[in-house]
Amino acid sequence: MATEDARYRQTSQYELWSFSPTQLADMREKTNAAARARIAERLSSLPALSNNTSTPASSVNTPDPDGASAPALPEFLTAAEEAQLVTFFTSELLRAGDHAEMTDEIKATAAAFFRRFYVTNSIMTYPPQEMLIVALFFGCKAEGSFVSISDFVKTFGKDNPEEVLAGEFLLCQGLRFAIDVKHPFRALRGALMELAALPDVDRARLGAAETRAREILRFSPLITDAYFHYTPSQIMLAALSLADRGLAERLITETFHHVTPPPDSGADTPSASGTDAPSSKKPTARSGEDKAQIIGCHLRDKVLGTIEACRDMLAKELPERREHWTNKAVIKAQITPLRKKLNKCRDPERWNLVELQRARRQQAAKKADSEDGDPDDRGEAGNSLQSDAAVFGDPLTASARDTKRRKVLSNGKGLDDPFGGPL
Repeated sequence: MATEDARYRQTSQYELWSFSPTQLADMREKTNAAARARIAERLSSLPALSNNTSTPASSVNTPDPDGASAPALPEFLTAAEEAQLVTFFTSELLRAGDHAEMTDEIKATAAAFFRRFYVTNSIMTYPPQEMLIVALFFGCKAEGSFVSISDFVKTFGKDNPEEVLAGEFLLCQGLRFAIDVKHPFRALRGALMELAALPDVDRARLGAAETRAREILRFSPLITDAYFHYTPSQIMLAALSLADRGLAERLITETFHHVTPPPDSGADTPSASGTDAPSSKKPTARSGEDKAQIIGCHLRDKVLGTIEACRDMLAKELPERREHWTNKAVIKAQITPLRKKLNKCRDPERWNLVELQRARRQQAAKKADSEDGDPDDRGEAGNSLQSDAAVFGDPLTASARDTKRRKVLSNGKGLDDPFGGPL
């Protein structure tokens, strides 16, 4: 039977959305660079941009290799500024989920969708205010909570369902159609059940640790990059360590408890007293090695190091930081300048999701009409009927009927003896 780690490595979350910190930073830099080049090209093609003198220019973003005067382009967001805005809008997504009274799983799935989408798509290309609502709606469906789109948009003060539906397929494309998200909530319940089975663990302590750990899981890993770097069980243990380090270390110690006995103890090695040694003991050495590989003390130290790193990441965004992202002074000092900068450097062709979807539909309709009007594909009007009849044999044209009639008439007797001459 495959281990839990082996099964997790087969999931789309591990194969498509697990990165090292260096890999994730490189992907965000490439996404930012590609968006800046694309938006600069589109802004340069706008006729009104060359006459706009109020827009702050950036010599870094307006290369001029030919020495000619280039249109003044706005100052673009950096990859770090984009990441900061994504974090802010993730906190807004969680607040919107609380407003709609959604479950923890739906909010966590929507937050994972939102952060995944903006790994390969720039926040300068698609509006985060609209995409967070789209992520919440799609998160409901991904978690099996199917709500009416008309009722959903009314919850957030919208009247047009197209504002949400226009970005749904776009979100799926950005997610690479991988909508399964593994969360640490069930892992926490399993860990607490194992701790409760221990004889010397206080129940009140367990209850307090569960409340605090669940509170951390509802916020800290969702607003950080923990889902990109760590497995759900590692995130759970890090949250439990923040809630009660002693219980987390006790659980890890009880899990990775195997100690390889000395070679002369006979516990994990077959007897060498002659040919009378039972063959049933031969696999014991191998099973002991397997246990050491899975639950040995050397692996325990490695797991503790990984959990400590995850713990440090979660500690930067504890649940008390919710008030930080809603503090008016913080928003005015850190977020408002970035949003003003974003409004000047956003993509003019893709910022309006409804208009973008309408344009793509019109383009698809024109392409379909052009293919239908191609005489090579469409053919003559009569040829379509002939091709349908060809399924049952040769086309039944008048010339084909005349050919068969001539064969019958050339038989000497003509039509008087259609079966040929006498035997």
